[in-house]
Amino acid sequence: MPVTATPHLVAIGGSLRAKSRSRAAAAFAIGIARERGLSAELIDLHELDLPLYAPDFALTDYAARHQPGIERLVAACRAASAMIWCSPTYHGTVSGLFKNAIDFIELLSDDTPSYLTGRKVGLIAINDSKTFSAMSNSVHELRAWLAPTHVLLDGSDFDAAPTLTSTTGQRRIGRLVDEVLS
Repeated sequence: MPVTATPHLVAIGGSLRAKSRSRAAAAFAIGIARERGLSAELIDLHELDLPLYAPDFALTDYAARHQPGIERLVAACRAASAMIWCSPTYHGTVSGLFKNAIDFIELLSDDTPSYLTGRKVGLIAINDSKTFSAMSNSVHELRAWLAPTHVLLDGSDFDAAPTLTSTTGQRRIGRLVDEVLS
């Protein structure tokens, strides 16, 4: 586990849409954690501007303009005691943007402990539950623990902003936050 005195939740979400529902859901989870007085951080994948993950590259091999985004993602993963992953569903699986970000966790392979060992990860999918399979496989491969609650949301759970307006969705994300931080 990372060395943190208090729990620190990191939510990874977002898409390339200006009005990303996965970013809104991840931000809602962060808001719940902060309301409870906990440390929490949103990693908005759109803002990171990550290049494609290259397995043979060290951080310094990536273009200088991409290194800050990679460093932010890796540092957040290292600091996290728990995570929430949120992805839209594209063609029955996670978005390419989300999968690419998760691939960068390989840069934690030489950490002690490696990858996300011992951390709890909760999952939120937008539009299709099929996405949970790919996300779950990645959680296990990265040696993390999967929270039992999975939250499936769709367009009807959000307003135009988008803000999560569904009380059921809000309640389920609250339970998910509790599970990963307990």
